[in-house]
Amino acid sequence: MKKTIIILTIFLLLSSSTLGVGIATYSLNRPFLGRNEEISQTLVRIANDEDPNYNPNDYEFNPEDIELEDDAFHGSTRLHFIEWWYFDAMFDNGYSAQMSIRLLSALNQGIVVTRLDIYKDGFLQSHNKRFYLMRNFFASKDVPIIRLAGKEVMNGYTDEDTGEWVYDLSFEGRDASANLRFVGLTKGWKAQLPGGDWWGVILPRADVTGIITVNENAVEVHGVGYHDHNWGVTANAGINFGWFWGKINSANYTMTWSNILKTRFINYPILVINELDGDYFSIKAENIEFLTEDFWLDRVRRIPHSFALAANNEEVTFYVNMEVIDVHHVRLMGMVNYWRYHIRCTGQLTIDTDTEPIDEIVMAELIRFR
Repeated sequence: MKKTIIILTIFLLLSSSTLGVGIATYSLNRPFLGRNEEISQTLVRIANDEDPNYNPNDYEFNPEDIELEDDAFHGSTRLHFIEWWYFDAMFDNGYSAQMSIRLLSALNQGIVVTRLDIYKDGFLQSHNKRFYLMRNFFASKDVPIIRLAGKEVMNGYTDEDTGEWVYDLSFEGRDASANLRFVGLTKGWKAQLPGGDWWGVILPRADVTGIITVNENAVEVHGVGYHDHNWGVTANAGINFGWFWGKINSANYTMTWSNILKTRFINYPILVINELDGDYFSIKAENIEFLTEDFWLDRVRRIPHSFALAANNEEVTFYVNMEVIDVHHVRLMGMVNYWRYHIRCTGQLTIDTDTEPIDEIVMAELIRFR
């Protein structure tokens, strides 16, 4: 445990200058639709220190096809980096689960943190976190396999009969466990983000089956899942003020969305639409609107409890209202505020002449670096 604390401290020290810890604290006081042209010169200067070619105004989101090997371990030669694998699932019996594996590396030393959170009707039932040293971590650089302390936690592979991407997960916590199988239903994609890191949405939508256990109560579950992977992440990501993220399903489509907060006032919305057993396409930022309302004070910060997302171009008309059921706050690395939402989404999607209603409960998140 002492070594874990030392590594985490080193990581925080290396990250703190870019993240602006102790320099400034802001609050989200307004919707993000206004395109205020005032950019924080401090953040731009810090970005230029790490990457002289970085200009947040030059960014354009361009998703591209992904291979299963992209979900293997990437690592980095930088002094510090983060890499993580994220899974969540909404089950048809009211339970939901989030699982993640997060690697933090500083000066060629690292720690691995796993999380397992289980909810019922949107409310937290069990929160589990475990720490591992790098000597107990194995991750293939060729295929998506991770073992911790000799136990396989994640195994991703292609089903030889169907060609579908399949993930077997086994997470254990203090008072809960999850043994689940994710079977992909949509085509994955990846894209580089404004901080230079990569976001790979491996399974925009998956069929999930298995068993979760909470306080010795084992429950068979079936539902809809999601899996992504971020790599090449450094404190450069903290150049952004933060981000919102979520995904929404209709009968035949899945919408993965994000709203990157470049500063407190300037945002960059993202929307990628996947068709079941089909392809994906991205909506340009200028055709997307994201609205936040109903702010509550949480951890001395105002966070929204109501969202609206809309998109409109020649082929797509999309709108959805998102009302918060409950919010679970955690602090990442001791300094980054993270809120996980359960939200009810209602609206509709029209592609060409095909219209589908939207009415479901999903997870979303808000990360703030300041």
